[in-house]
Amino acid sequence: MPESVVFVLPDVMGGVANIVANLLAHRTPDEFRYHVVLTHNRLGVDARYNGRFEADSQQVVEYRLPIENLHAVIRRLYRALPPGGGVLVTNDLLELAMASVLDPGRTVMMLLHGDHAYYYDLAVRHERIVDVFVCYGRTMFDTLRARLPHREDSILHLPYGIALPRRRRQPSAGPLRLLFAGRLDHSQKGVCDLPLIDRSLARLDVPVRWTIVGAGPDEGRVREAWGHAPHVTWLGSVPNARVLDIAADHDVFVLPTRAEGYPVALVEAMSVGLVPVVSDLSSGVRELVERGVHGLLPPAGDVEAFAAAIASLHERRDRLDAMSAAARERIEREHDIRRRAADYQALFSRHRSLRRPRPADSPLPYGSRLDRPWIPNAAVKAVRTMVRRASGRSC
Repeated sequence: MPESVVFVLPDVMGGVANIVANLLAHRTPDEFRYHVVLTHNRLGVDARYNGRFEADSQQVVEYRLPIENLHAVIRRLYRALPPGGGVLVTNDLLELAMASVLDPGRTVMMLLHGDHAYYYDLAVRHERIVDVFVCYGRTMFDTLRARLPHREDSILHLPYGIALPRRRRQPSAGPLRLLFAGRLDHSQKGVCDLPLIDRSLARLDVPVRWTIVGAGPDEGRVREAWGHAPHVTWLGSVPNARVLDIAADHDVFVLPTRAEGYPVALVEAMSVGLVPVVSDLSSGVRELVERGVHGLLPPAGDVEAFAAAIASLHERRDRLDAMSAAARERIEREHDIRRRAADYQALFSRHRSLRRPRPADSPLPYGSRLDRPWIPNAAVKAVRTMVRRASGRSC
Protein backbone atom coordinates (compact mmCIF):
# COMPACT_ATOMS: atom_id res chain seq x y z
CA MET A 1 0.00 0.00 0.00
CA PRO A 2 1.55 3.38 -1.02
CA GLU A 3 2.56 5.78 1.72
CA SER A 4 0.94 9.17 1.74
CA VAL A 5 1.10 12.68 3.18
CA VAL A 6 -2.22 13.75 4.71
CA PHE A 7 -2.87 17.41 5.50
CA VAL A 8 -5.66 17.96 8.04
CA LEU A 9 -6.77 21.56 8.51
CA PRO A 10 -9.89 23.60 9.25
CA ASP A 11 -11.75 24.76 6.15
CA VAL A 12 -11.38 28.38 7.26
CA MET A 13 -10.31 31.00 4.75
CA GLY A 14 -6.81 32.08 5.72
CA GLY A 15 -3.09 31.69 5.46
CA VAL A 16 -2.76 27.99 6.30
CA ALA A 17 -5.08 26.94 3.48
CA ASN A 18 -3.09 29.08 1.03
CA ILE A 19 0.22 27.66 2.25
CA VAL A 20 -0.95 24.06 1.83
CA ALA A 21 -2.44 24.88 -1.58
CA ASN A 22 0.88 26.32 -2.74
CA LEU A 23 2.88 23.34 -1.48
CA LEU A 24 0.60 20.91 -3.29
CA ALA A 25 0.44 22.91 -6.50
CA HIS A 26 4.23 23.15 -6.82
CA ARG A 27 5.43 19.79 -5.56
CA THR A 28 7.45 17.53 -7.80
CA PRO A 29 6.69 13.81 -8.23
CA ASP A 30 7.92 11.71 -5.31
CA GLU A 31 7.11 8.44 -3.53
CA PHE A 32 3.99 9.76 -1.77
CA ARG A 33 0.35 10.25 -2.57
CA TYR A 34 -1.10 13.46 -1.18
CA HIS A 35 -4.47 13.92 0.51
CA VAL A 36 -6.32 16.82 2.14
CA VAL A 37 -8.93 16.44 4.88
CA LEU A 38 -10.78 19.65 5.72
CA THR A 39 -12.65 19.90 9.01
CA HIS A 40 -15.82 21.99 9.08
CA ASN A 41 -17.62 23.01 12.25
CA ARG A 42 -21.22 23.56 11.21
CA LEU A 43 -21.66 25.83 14.23
CA GLY A 44 -18.82 28.09 13.14
CA VAL A 45 -19.16 31.53 11.58
CA ASP A 46 -15.83 31.88 9.75
CA ALA A 47 -15.64 32.27 5.99
CA ARG A 48 -15.01 28.88 4.39
CA TYR A 49 -12.19 27.96 2.06
CA ASN A 50 -13.93 26.67 -1.05
CA GLY A 51 -10.93 26.05 -3.29
CA ARG A 52 -9.66 22.77 -4.67
CA PHE A 53 -6.25 21.46 -3.68
CA GLU A 54 -4.03 19.74 -6.22
CA ALA A 55 -4.08 16.52 -4.21
CA ASP A 56 -4.93 12.90 -4.95
CA SER A 57 -8.04 13.28 -2.81
CA GLN A 58 -9.87 15.97 -0.89
CA GLN A 59 -12.76 15.56 1.50
CA VAL A 60 -14.58 17.42 4.25
CA VAL A 61 -15.38 16.07 7.70
CA GLU A 62 -18.29 17.95 9.25
CA TYR A 63 -19.06 18.17 12.95
CA ARG A 64 -20.97 20.22 15.51
CA LEU A 65 -18.84 21.17 18.48
CA PRO A 66 -19.49 21.81 21.30
CA ILE A 67 -22.78 19.95 20.73
CA GLU A 68 -21.36 16.54 19.84
CA ASN A 69 -19.34 14.08 21.89
CA LEU A 70 -15.74 14.97 21.11
CA HIS A 71 -14.84 11.29 20.84
CA ALA A 72 -17.48 10.76 18.15
CA VAL A 73 -15.96 13.59 16.12
CA ILE A 74 -12.46 12.19 16.61
CA ARG A 75 -13.55 8.78 15.35
CA ARG A 76 -15.21 10.39 12.33
CA LEU A 77 -12.01 12.23 11.48
CA TYR A 78 -9.92 9.09 11.98
CA ARG A 79 -12.08 7.17 9.50
CA ALA A 80 -11.41 9.85 6.90
CA LEU A 81 -7.67 9.15 6.89
CA PRO A 82 -6.55 7.00 3.95
CA PRO A 83 -5.06 3.62 4.86
CA GLY A 84 -1.34 3.11 5.00
CA GLY A 85 1.61 4.88 6.57
CA GLY A 86 3.47 8.07 5.84
CA VAL A 87 2.93 11.55 7.31
CA LEU A 88 0.06 13.26 9.11
CA VAL A 89 0.39 17.06 8.94
CA THR A 90 -1.57 18.80 11.69
CA ASN A 91 -2.01 22.39 12.78
CA ASP A 92 -5.03 22.64 15.10
CA LEU A 93 -6.80 21.08 18.06
CA LEU A 94 -9.13 18.55 16.47
CA GLU A 95 -6.56 16.54 14.54
CA LEU A 96 -4.08 16.68 17.42
CA ALA A 97 -6.77 15.38 19.76
CA MET A 98 -7.47 12.57 17.29
CA ALA A 99 -3.80 11.63 17.07
CA SER A 100 -3.66 11.55 20.88
CA VAL A 101 -6.52 9.08 21.24
CA LEU A 102 -6.16 7.00 18.06
CA ASP A 103 -2.78 6.05 16.64
CA PRO A 104 -2.78 7.26 13.02
CA GLY A 105 0.11 4.96 12.16
CA ARG A 106 2.00 7.90 10.68
CA THR A 107 4.71 10.36 11.57
CA VAL A 108 2.87 13.31 13.11
CA MET A 109 4.07 16.78 12.11
CA MET A 110 2.61 19.96 13.59
CA LEU A 111 2.76 23.17 11.56
CA LEU A 112 3.09 26.14 13.92
CA HIS A 113 1.66 29.05 11.98
CA GLY A 114 0.67 31.59 14.64
CA ASP A 115 2.61 33.48 17.28
CA HIS A 116 -0.18 33.00 19.81
CA ALA A 117 -0.31 31.34 23.21
CA TYR A 118 -3.06 29.09 21.82
CA TYR A 119 -0.71 27.36 19.36
CA TYR A 120 2.21 27.13 21.77
CA ASP A 121 -0.11 25.61 24.36
CA LEU A 122 -1.38 23.11 21.77
CA ALA A 123 2.19 22.12 20.99
CA VAL A 124 3.12 21.67 24.64
CA ARG A 125 -0.06 19.78 25.46
CA HIS A 126 0.40 17.34 22.58
CA GLU A 127 4.16 17.09 22.41
CA ARG A 128 4.12 13.43 23.45
CA ILE A 129 2.46 12.41 20.18
CA VAL A 130 4.00 15.01 17.84
CA ASP A 131 7.13 13.71 16.15
CA VAL A 132 8.32 16.96 14.62
CA PHE A 133 7.31 20.62 14.89
CA VAL A 134 7.64 22.92 11.88
CA CYS A 135 7.70 26.67 12.57
CA TYR A 136 7.18 29.11 9.73
CA GLY A 137 8.89 32.04 11.44
CA ARG A 138 12.04 32.52 13.50
CA THR A 139 10.18 34.06 16.47
CA MET A 140 7.86 31.05 16.66
CA PHE A 141 10.86 28.73 16.36
CA ASP A 142 12.69 30.44 19.23
CA THR A 143 9.59 30.60 21.43
CA LEU A 144 8.70 26.95 21.00
CA ARG A 145 12.27 25.84 21.70
CA ALA A 146 12.11 27.84 24.94
CA ARG A 147 8.82 26.15 25.84
CA LEU A 148 10.06 22.66 24.92
CA PRO A 149 13.84 22.69 25.46
CA HIS A 150 14.01 18.88 25.56
CA ARG A 151 12.59 18.77 22.01
CA GLU A 152 15.08 21.12 20.35
CA ASP A 153 16.23 18.49 17.86
CA SER A 154 12.68 17.99 16.56
CA ILE A 155 11.70 21.67 16.26
CA LEU A 156 12.47 23.00 12.79
CA HIS A 157 12.41 26.45 11.22
CA LEU A 158 11.09 26.06 7.67
CA PRO A 159 9.55 29.13 5.99
CA TYR A 160 6.87 28.62 3.36
CA GLY A 161 6.91 29.84 -0.22
CA ILE A 162 4.60 31.42 -2.74
CA ALA A 163 4.37 31.33 -6.51
CA LEU A 164 6.19 34.41 -7.73
CA PRO A 165 3.70 36.47 -9.71
CA ARG A 166 4.06 37.37 -13.38
CA ARG A 167 2.57 40.82 -12.91
CA ARG A 168 4.18 43.47 -10.75
CA ARG A 169 3.09 46.84 -9.48
CA GLN A 170 3.64 49.69 -11.90
CA PRO A 171 3.87 53.30 -10.68
CA SER A 172 0.75 55.34 -11.27
CA ALA A 173 -0.06 59.01 -10.80
CA GLY A 174 -3.17 60.07 -8.97
CA PRO A 175 -4.72 58.75 -5.76
CA LEU A 176 -2.68 56.25 -3.80
CA ARG A 177 -4.07 52.76 -4.38
CA LEU A 178 -4.51 50.97 -1.02
CA LEU A 179 -5.23 47.27 -0.54
CA PHE A 180 -6.33 45.18 2.41
CA ALA A 181 -6.50 41.43 1.80
CA GLY A 182 -7.21 39.01 4.59
CA ARG A 183 -9.69 37.80 7.14
CA LEU A 184 -12.12 40.49 8.26
CA ASP A 185 -11.62 39.86 11.96
CA HIS A 186 -10.90 42.88 14.14
CA SER A 187 -9.52 40.93 17.11
CA GLN A 188 -6.68 39.62 14.96
CA LYS A 189 -6.41 41.82 11.87
CA GLY A 190 -7.58 45.14 13.32
CA VAL A 191 -9.94 45.66 10.38
CA CYS A 192 -12.20 48.14 12.18
CA ASP A 193 -9.25 50.56 12.04
CA LEU A 194 -9.43 50.74 8.24
CA PRO A 195 -12.30 53.26 7.95
CA LEU A 196 -10.73 55.30 10.76
CA ILE A 197 -7.43 55.43 8.88
CA ASP A 198 -9.35 56.54 5.80
CA ARG A 199 -10.96 59.41 7.71
CA SER A 200 -7.57 60.53 8.99
CA LEU A 201 -6.23 60.50 5.43
CA ALA A 202 -9.15 62.67 4.33
CA ARG A 203 -8.27 65.19 7.04
CA LEU A 204 -4.71 65.20 5.69
CA ASP A 205 -6.01 65.80 2.14
CA VAL A 206 -4.43 62.58 0.89
CA PRO A 207 -6.39 61.17 -2.07
CA VAL A 208 -6.71 57.39 -1.93
CA ARG A 209 -8.68 54.49 -3.34
CA TRP A 210 -9.26 51.35 -1.30
CA THR A 211 -9.82 47.73 -2.31
CA ILE A 212 -10.96 45.29 0.37
CA VAL A 213 -10.47 41.58 -0.35
CA GLY A 214 -11.69 38.93 2.07
CA ALA A 215 -14.50 37.98 4.38
CA GLY A 216 -14.93 37.26 8.05
CA PRO A 217 -16.95 37.81 11.21
CA ASP A 218 -16.48 41.59 11.30
CA GLU A 219 -17.25 42.37 7.68
CA GLY A 220 -20.62 43.88 8.59
CA ARG A 221 -19.07 46.20 11.18
CA VAL A 222 -16.46 47.47 8.76
CA ARG A 223 -18.97 48.02 5.96
CA GLU A 224 -21.30 49.90 8.28
CA ALA A 225 -18.51 52.12 9.57
CA TRP A 226 -17.43 52.97 6.03
CA GLY A 227 -20.92 53.45 4.65
CA HIS A 228 -21.30 53.75 0.89
CA ALA A 229 -17.94 55.41 0.27
CA PRO A 230 -17.43 55.59 -3.53
CA HIS A 231 -13.65 55.25 -3.24
CA VAL A 232 -13.90 51.84 -1.49
CA THR A 233 -14.31 48.65 -3.55
CA TRP A 234 -15.39 45.42 -1.87
CA LEU A 235 -14.43 42.19 -3.65
CA GLY A 236 -15.24 39.58 -1.00
CA SER A 237 -13.40 36.26 -1.04
CA VAL A 238 -11.54 35.58 -4.27
CA PRO A 239 -9.21 32.75 -5.37
CA ASN A 240 -5.64 33.15 -4.19
CA ALA A 241 -4.20 33.49 -7.70
CA ARG A 242 -6.58 36.36 -8.43
CA VAL A 243 -5.54 38.15 -5.22
CA LEU A 244 -2.03 38.51 -6.61
CA ASP A 245 -3.39 39.85 -9.88
CA ILE A 246 -5.54 42.36 -8.00
CA ALA A 247 -2.61 43.36 -5.80
CA ALA A 248 -0.50 44.30 -8.83
CA ASP A 249 -2.87 47.20 -9.50
CA HIS A 250 -2.17 48.80 -6.12
CA ASP A 251 0.60 50.67 -4.34
CA VAL A 252 0.33 50.04 -0.60
CA PHE A 253 -0.72 47.05 1.47
CA VAL A 254 -2.40 48.24 4.68
CA LEU A 255 -2.48 45.72 7.54
CA PRO A 256 -3.39 47.13 10.99
CA THR A 257 -3.04 43.66 12.48
CA ARG A 258 -2.96 42.86 16.19
CA ALA A 259 -1.32 39.40 16.07
CA GLU A 260 0.53 37.42 13.42
CA GLY A 261 2.66 34.38 12.95
CA TYR A 262 4.30 34.78 9.56
CA PRO A 263 1.57 36.51 7.52
CA VAL A 264 0.92 34.95 4.11
CA ALA A 265 -0.97 37.98 2.82
CA LEU A 266 2.02 40.20 3.61
CA VAL A 267 4.42 37.92 1.72
CA GLU A 268 2.08 37.85 -1.27
CA ALA A 269 1.60 41.62 -1.30
CA MET A 270 5.35 42.27 -1.16
CA SER A 271 5.92 39.78 -3.98
CA VAL A 272 4.14 42.05 -6.48
CA GLY A 273 5.85 45.16 -5.15
CA LEU A 274 3.27 46.56 -2.76
CA VAL A 275 4.79 48.59 0.05
CA PRO A 276 3.48 47.33 3.39
CA VAL A 277 2.21 49.70 6.05
CA VAL A 278 1.77 47.12 8.76
CA SER A 279 1.62 47.01 12.55
CA ASP A 280 5.01 46.83 14.22
CA LEU A 281 4.89 43.27 15.58
CA SER A 282 7.94 41.31 16.67
CA SER A 283 6.77 38.04 15.17
CA GLY A 284 6.63 37.64 11.42
CA VAL A 285 6.29 41.29 10.51
CA ARG A 286 9.76 42.40 11.62
CA GLU A 287 11.19 39.23 10.11
CA LEU A 288 9.82 40.30 6.72
CA VAL A 289 9.86 44.10 6.80
CA GLU A 290 12.90 46.22 7.62
CA ARG A 291 11.58 49.62 8.65
CA GLY A 292 12.12 52.22 5.93
CA VAL A 293 13.59 49.67 3.51
CA HIS A 294 10.70 47.38 2.58
CA GLY A 295 7.85 49.28 4.26
CA LEU A 296 6.66 51.26 7.26
CA LEU A 297 5.77 49.93 10.73
CA PRO A 298 3.42 52.14 12.76
CA PRO A 299 2.36 50.92 16.21
CA ALA A 300 -0.57 48.50 16.32
CA GLY A 301 -3.83 50.34 16.93
CA ASP A 302 -2.40 53.80 16.22
CA VAL A 303 -4.75 55.06 13.52
CA GLU A 304 -3.07 58.45 13.17
CA ALA A 305 0.37 56.85 12.78
CA PHE A 306 -0.98 54.59 10.02
CA ALA A 307 -2.45 57.59 8.21
CA ALA A 308 0.78 59.55 8.56
CA ALA A 309 2.82 56.65 7.17
CA ILE A 310 0.52 56.33 4.14
CA ALA A 311 0.59 60.10 3.62
CA SER A 312 4.40 60.08 3.58
CA LEU A 313 4.36 57.55 0.74
CA HIS A 314 1.90 59.68 -1.20
CA GLU A 315 4.15 62.72 -0.81
CA ARG A 316 7.35 60.83 -1.73
CA ARG A 317 6.55 58.65 -4.71
CA ASP A 318 10.27 58.08 -5.32
CA ARG A 319 10.53 56.55 -1.86
CA LEU A 320 7.42 54.45 -2.54
CA ASP A 321 9.01 53.08 -5.73
CA ALA A 322 12.32 52.28 -4.00
CA MET A 323 10.57 50.38 -1.21
CA SER A 324 8.43 48.58 -3.77
CA ALA A 325 11.50 47.23 -5.56
CA ALA A 326 13.16 46.21 -2.28
CA ALA A 327 10.05 44.40 -1.02
CA ARG A 328 9.69 42.44 -4.24
CA GLU A 329 13.38 41.49 -4.32
CA ARG A 330 13.27 40.15 -0.76
CA ILE A 331 10.38 37.81 -1.46
CA GLU A 332 11.94 36.59 -4.70
CA ARG A 333 15.14 35.79 -2.82
CA GLU A 334 13.65 34.09 0.24
CA HIS A 335 10.18 32.76 -0.57
CA ASP A 336 10.23 31.14 -3.99
CA ILE A 337 7.77 28.22 -3.73
CA ARG A 338 9.91 26.01 -5.98
CA ARG A 339 12.66 25.88 -3.39
CA ARG A 340 10.35 25.78 -0.40
CA ALA A 341 8.20 22.95 -1.77
CA ALA A 342 11.37 20.94 -2.30
CA ASP A 343 12.37 21.60 1.33
CA TYR A 344 9.03 20.30 2.59
CA GLN A 345 9.14 17.24 0.37
CA ALA A 346 12.65 16.48 1.62
CA LEU A 347 11.30 16.67 5.18
CA PHE A 348 8.44 14.30 4.36
CA SER A 349 10.91 11.81 2.88
CA ARG A 350 12.62 11.58 6.28
CA HIS A 351 9.45 10.58 8.09
CA ARG A 352 10.69 7.15 9.20
CA SER A 353 13.80 8.55 10.89
CA LEU A 354 11.79 11.36 12.50
CA ARG A 355 9.18 9.13 14.09
CA ARG A 356 9.44 8.75 17.84
CA PRO A 357 8.16 5.87 19.99
CA ARG A 358 4.49 6.45 20.67
CA PRO A 359 3.63 6.71 24.37
CA ALA A 360 1.64 3.83 25.77
CA ASP A 361 -0.86 6.20 27.33
CA SER A 362 -1.82 9.55 25.85
CA PRO A 363 -5.07 10.69 27.47
CA LEU A 364 -7.28 13.28 25.80
CA PRO A 365 -6.70 16.59 27.61
CA TYR A 366 -10.07 18.05 26.60
CA GLY A 367 -13.76 17.58 27.16
CA SER A 368 -16.37 17.48 29.88
CA ARG A 369 -17.99 14.55 31.65
CA LEU A 370 -20.11 13.97 28.55
CA ASP A 371 -17.07 13.59 26.32
CA ARG A 372 -16.45 9.90 26.93
CA PRO A 373 -15.83 7.25 24.27
CA TRP A 374 -18.57 5.00 25.66
CA ILE A 375 -21.39 7.61 25.77
CA PRO A 376 -23.57 7.56 22.62
CA ASN A 377 -23.22 10.67 20.51
CA ALA A 378 -26.99 10.98 20.13
CA ALA A 379 -27.41 11.20 23.90
CA VAL A 380 -24.69 13.85 24.22
CA LYS A 381 -26.23 15.95 21.44
CA ALA A 382 -29.66 15.74 23.01
CA VAL A 383 -28.44 16.88 26.44
CA ARG A 384 -26.29 19.71 25.12
CA THR A 385 -28.96 20.90 22.73
CA MET A 386 -31.44 21.20 25.59
CA VAL A 387 -28.88 23.09 27.68
CA ARG A 388 -28.15 25.53 24.85
CA ARG A 389 -31.83 26.14 24.21
CA ALA A 390 -32.45 26.74 27.89
CA SER A 391 -29.64 29.31 27.90
CA GLY A 392 -31.09 31.08 24.85
CA ARG A 393 -28.46 29.97 22.35
CA SER A 394 -29.41 28.39 19.04
CA CYS A 395 -27.86 25.22 17.64
